[in-house]
Amino acid sequence: MKDLYYKIPFDYKKLSTGKDATKVTIEESLAQFMSVIISTIFGEYKYDDEFGTVIWDTDFNLLANPNKLKDMIRESVHEKVSNYEKRLKVTEVTLSVNENTLSSESNIRVKKRLDIVVYGVIKKTNQPYYFKSSYYLAPFSFK
Repeated sequence: MKDLYYKIPFDYKKLSTGKDATKVTIEESLAQFMSVIISTIFGEYKYDDEFGTVIWDTDFNLLANPNKLKDMIRESVHEKVSNYEKRLKVTEVTLSVNENTLSSESNIRVKKRLDIVVYGVIKKTNQPYYFKSSYYLAPFSFK
């Protein structure tokens, strides 16, 4: 069972019929867990109040200096991924904030998009690793 990684969320219908859960590579497993760490608000995971990142705390903070907020988020992601994802040695985290125009039939909205890139080395294989994900701010959501 060691070194087996499973796709989240689990397909319980598949499991209940006796089929195997979908397996993923270590790279996909790392990406899944980092996404969970990044998108979790402090206190949401009841067994560890420190699990998550500061993104939620800065989501509607429109008065703060944008560069300070970027630094806070970047440092938080670096610290939390380093602490909770033991299979990866984090070497660098970069962050950029961009604006996206989202349109639907009735309106057009401009939202801030947070692009997070985590660089590291997979400890088990000593291979370089790259994770990139985007999130919309105010309110926080996935791209």
